[in-house]
Amino acid sequence: MKRHLWWIFLLGAALGQTAKDLQGLGPEEAMALAKRWRQAGVQAVSYLTQEAVVFEVGGSRVAIPLPKDRMALAIAPYRTFTHPCTIHYFSSCRGELVGERFRVRVYREGKLLLDKEVEAGPDGFFELWLPRNGRFTVEIQQGTWVAQGSVATFKDSPTCLTGFRLAAR
Repeated sequence: MKRHLWWIFLLGAALGQTAKDLQGLGPEEAMALAKRWRQAGVQAVSYLTQEAVVFEVGGSRVAIPLPKDRMALAIAPYRTFTHPCTIHYFSSCRGELVGERFRVRVYREGKLLLDKEVEAGPDGFFELWLPRNGRFTVEIQQGTWVAQGSVATFKDSPTCLTGFRLAAR
């Protein structure tokens, strides 16, 4: 019963949201809201550019700027299937490994910058916040499965990274 009421509340809150209501959100809050709206089936388009989290709802477009010193990347590791993508759409992109946990290490010029455990959301993606204007090596591990690749955080870099294929080590 509590879960059912939660979904009614969530859907009601999302449907009552207007473009004006989004303007006070920070980028992390905006990304979390975009994910909740997708789960609730709200008819809105939301996506992650190099500069902002963008919502198109009710005929309006609202862009919530990302910090000047960091950029968010959405990553969907996979084993079997993926999709080509450049700009991450919270409202429609779907990765294969929904709800799975990974160890993620990020290196910059050979030095470890980040080492943490993450969980892919209901859309199969997790986000990393990295310094802007850099090139990094990302290693994603799940048990004996590993994927490794390069990412960048420049003004023309993709925000949707779907090429990390996990392979048995």
